[in-house]
Amino acid sequence: MTDYRVYILNDKGHIQSDTLIVSDNDAQAIETAKRLVGVRHVEMWDGERLVGRFKTTPDS
Repeated sequence: MTDYRVYILNDKGHIQSDTLIVSDNDAQAIETAKRLVGVRHVEMWDGERLVGRFKTTPDS
């Protein structure tokens, strides 16, 4: 299991809040983040490794 830090960004791209997700792999962590954070721009990190930047939507 890997700890992923999800940073929720505001409309200016600055960190508004963050949450920790524990998942088996990147794909599972991304799906979990999409369900948890609602409609937001997010960055997901595994330690110092950027997993991705994406916008979550209710349908994604």
